[in-house]
Amino acid sequence: MKLTSILHLFKYRILAKPYFDTNDVIVGRNVAFGRNVVFNCRRVRIGDGVIFQNNICINADVFEIGDYGLVYSDCFFPGPGRLIIGHNFWLGNGSIMDSQAGTFIGNNVGIGAHSQLWTHMSFGDIMYGCVFDSHKSLCIEDDAWLVGHCLASPVTIGARSLALPGSVITKDMMPDHTYAGVPIKDITEKFGRQFNVTALRERTDYLQTQIQDFANHYQIKDIAKHVKIVQDKSEMNDTCDSVTVFNVADRTYLKRQTEIEHLLMRFLLPKAKFVPIDSQQKG
Repeated sequence: MKLTSILHLFKYRILAKPYFDTNDVIVGRNVAFGRNVVFNCRRVRIGDGVIFQNNICINADVFEIGDYGLVYSDCFFPGPGRLIIGHNFWLGNGSIMDSQAGTFIGNNVGIGAHSQLWTHMSFGDIMYGCVFDSHKSLCIEDDAWLVGHCLASPVTIGARSLALPGSVITKDMMPDHTYAGVPIKDITEKFGRQFNVTALRERTDYLQTQIQDFANHYQIKDIAKHVKIVQDKSEMNDTCDSVTVFNVADRTYLKRQTEIEHLLMRFLLPKAKFVPIDSQQKG
């Protein structure tokens, strides 16, 4: 399919009209909403390129999500509370993410289908003496991955940690560790870590290949006029305003908001993840 056709399709922005129970809403560019998407929130901030599929209900005092998130159908967000999500978020079908005590998620986090994440345990009759009533925030750090059908208590899930399918997470997960089981056990020594960090040359070669595949797929000539790869922060601004610059050293990019950039960012996910160079995760 030619680039002009792709760009035309990509400008749909809104497939169906979402419901916002507030006027304090900012929605970025190239955001798509499916059917029956409801925001029962006081404040909503949605970055560029985010996709919400069908039958999604978000209840929160504050809901913020960075660029290029993908929320699959039939997800439920009980609240209220603060729900702050970084860039390149991925949430599988039929998942539940609570925020009553505050849920804070970093960049490049993936949560597989039919997972449940909770920040509170509150149902019993307190007047009658129920002692099980608790509220505690949940924090998921950058590049963590809950593979699917996971159940998480209000814990801290460390950066680049991995929980295998069906994990019941009742304690903090250490950065760069792998877990599984009911409740989870550390199985890093047996299965290894999620990441064996690549060298800069390997990252550059891989990204160059992906970008060329993108250019071939969309029949874009002279892709170098639109994209540049660097290995050092000092090279980030040495280009014209229409060129998107990717720094493979820290996985940041100089955001230009061109149509080709929007297409490329979606094309790269989930195999290569970048966040805007000026982004700061809010907490």
